[in-house]
Amino acid sequence: MKVILLALGFMIVFEGVFPLIAPGLWQQSLEKISRINPETVRRAAMVMVIAGLGWIWVLTAFV
Repeated sequence: MKVILLALGFMIVFEGVFPLIAPGLWQQSLEKISRINPETVRRAAMVMVIAGLGWIWVLTAFV
């Protein structure tokens, strides 16, 4: 459980770095993303989730 909470904390930190360093660019990125077809966003998110799960599997199975 501690590892999951640490991972969540790191995720929150990483998510906050970009808007902290370049808030204007971050807002422009969000505007561009909001104009993309929702199905395309869903597919990109699915690829990222699968890649993340694959990364977790590799780390837990082989390291």
